Parts: sequence; C-alpha cells; structure tokens
Amino acid sequence: MNLSDFFHTLPLLIIYVWSVLLVLCSLGAGVWLGRRYLRSHREVKDSSVGSAIAATLGLLAFLLAFTFNMTADRYNTRKAVLLDEVNAIHTVYLRASFLDDADKLRARQLLIKYVELRNFDLSDKIGPAELRQFEAIHENLWRLVDSYIDRKYDAGYLRQFVEPLNTMINFHHSRAVMGLEYRIPGPIWLALYFMTTLAMVAIGFQFGISRGGSPQVAVALALTFATVIILIADLDRSAEGTLMVDQRPMAELNQRLQKMQAQRPGG
Repeated sequence: MNLSDFFHTLPLLIIYVWSVLLVLCSLGAGVWLGRRYLRSHREVKDSSVGSAIAATLGLLAFLLAFTFNMTADRYNTRKAVLLDEVNAIHTVYLRASFLDDADKLRARQLLIKYVELRNFDLSDKIGPAELRQFEAIHENLWRLVDSYIDRKYDAGYLRQFVEPLNTMINFHHSRAVMGLEYRIPGPIWLALYFMTTLAMVAIGFQFGISRGGSPQVAVALALTFATVIILIADLDRSAEGTLMVDQRPMAELNQRLQKMQAQRPGG
C-alpha cells in the first residue's frame, strides 16, 4: 500500500482527530522549547522568530490553498463528467432509432439496465465486479455495432449511433478513474503535516519566549487547521464524506428512460 492509499483509507474522523492532536502537541512542544530557551537566555529578541513564523505560515497557507484548489477542481470535474455521461447515455438511447427494430429494442433494454446499474448510491462500494457488469454491457452494445459493420449497413446511419456510444464509454472510464484512482498524492499529505507541525512548533516557541498564549488560542488553532485539512480530505473522496457529487442527474435519467420505454411497448 502506497502513501496515497494509506491516507485515502483512513476514516475522516481519524484524520480530523489526528490533525487536532498534532497541532496541540506541536504547540505544546513549541511552548516547552520556548520556555526552556528563555531560562538559558534571560533576554530574547523575538523579531527574527516572528519573521520565521510569518514565512512558515505563508508557505503553509500556500500549500493548503494549492491542495484545496487541486481537490476542488477534481470535485468539479467529477460533477461535469457525470452530466456528460448522462447526456451521452440519453443520446445513445435516442440514436438507437437508427438501428433495425429488433436491435433498437435490444440496445434500449441494455441501456436501461446500464442506467439502473449506474444509478448507485455513492456509499455503496464499487469494485471490480461492478465494473465488469458495466463493461459487459459496453461489449454487448459493441457486438450490435459489429454485426452492422459485417452487414455493410449504411455508414451514415451507423455513425449516428456509434459516436455517442463511444462517448458514453469514454465518460464511464473517466468517472471510474477519477473516482477510484485519482487522489491527493501521499507526498503532499506528508508535506502538509510536516509544515503544519513546523508552523505550530514555531508559534508555540514564540508563545514560550513571550510568556503568552493560552489554551483557548491553542484549541482554536487546532480546530481551524484540522477543519481545513478534513475539508480537503472530504473533497478528495468520491464515495465518502459529506461532499459527494449529487447523483440525481443519473436517477432522473433512469426515471426518464423507464417512462419512455413504458410509452413505447415495441421499443
């Protein structure tokens, strides 16, 4: 298991609690170091410490913004690809009219079954078995196309069905890859936690040498950073958390196709 898989499999609650504890422990370590330093150096000019803290926090803020933007872009892309796939499936269903009556009925039945399978709850675990079901329907639809090629069916008519079918399959693969494989790289997670630790130790150090700070400030910092990190982790996960892509477009397409099929008993 690589770092990306490790962070991706950790429950969000554990990530949040770990982030809070990391910030609190780092602040506490910084305060201890600061007070120890103060005992051996009576007078401390903390202007350089303040500059170092500002630089560290600036770099941490940049990395947090970069990571958040990366996950937000991927979240928006997942929404866009879902809509594109829904439109492609609907187009294939309509373009099945370019096939012979028997094959038109067969293609539409396959598409209705396909949409029923695609209309899953994101909390359900989608694995190799489910992906094989989707791909089996793709293969059955392509067998229909192959049979028309062998019969030298009108190329113009056949193209009207093939193009949206190819688009539908491409969007399926895009959704599968983005949802199951693309995630924040492990080194970025390590960098986030490493820089957070350094920044919190530096802040705690300044609290220690200035005899300032309070438990309330420490808790506020911990909750703030942990909230940002958990938001990033939530956006990074396609099938877990509170920020999942709304699947209503696929559910609405399922209802629409069922209604259209009921109105056309002959397909």
